[in-house]
Amino acid sequence: MANETAASVHYRVHHDPKSSHQQISRLVRELRLSPILDVGCAQGMLAHLVGGSGLVFDGVEANSAWADMARPLYRNVWSSYVEQAPLPDKEYKLVVCGDILEHTPDPVSVIQRLRQAAADDATFIISVPNIAHLAVRMLLLMGKFPKMERGPLDKTHLQFFTKDTAKDMVEAAGLRVVRTTTSGVPLDEIWKKGEGSALYKIFSRVQHLMLGIAPRLFGFQWIMVCKNANAA
Repeated sequence: MANETAASVHYRVHHDPKSSHQQISRLVRELRLSPILDVGCAQGMLAHLVGGSGLVFDGVEANSAWADMARPLYRNVWSSYVEQAPLPDKEYKLVVCGDILEHTPDPVSVIQRLRQAAADDATFIISVPNIAHLAVRMLLLMGKFPKMERGPLDKTHLQFFTKDTAKDMVEAAGLRVVRTTTSGVPLDEIWKKGEGSALYKIFSRVQHLMLGIAPRLFGFQWIMVCKNANAA
């Protein structure tokens, strides 16, 4: 979950269609499953992105300041960790865990708790950073593993995933992966002044091309659509 000491930090919406923000919100609109449990909802970005859809959102957010900001967009927001949230049983048709499980000491148990709150035929959307990204591989070759403010090496991460270990995690929790996509590096974060320029657009198109050619190497995050393992 988000750290209480980071209450003043706001996540920026990334507009690249290959970003996790855009891919997850697009999936939510396409699936049209409701009610939705948004785990680690921060300031309510997901509900904002799919606003006007008529979908019902509940949220869990440990950062109390962010939870307060999200409340106008959600039916319920519990300012707690998942394990302490008074979630109803068998309620949610869609559960979204966007870049949250890497912050937990036992992600398998978190997913298992969420399965209790989900309907038997529920869909899960889970995104996690890709620790096997090219930039991290290059750092490791140089003998470095720095702690950073954002990205796969975020200093608050307790877990690190490749595509295979992310799949192993959800399967250990009783889910099966039915679809996997990947996101690119958020260029609008690392080159804010260049956004919209011709060179920026070229870099963006090249990145999209490389994601298609070698997603394990150039993917920044894995986005998995999952179902209960025993569901039809």
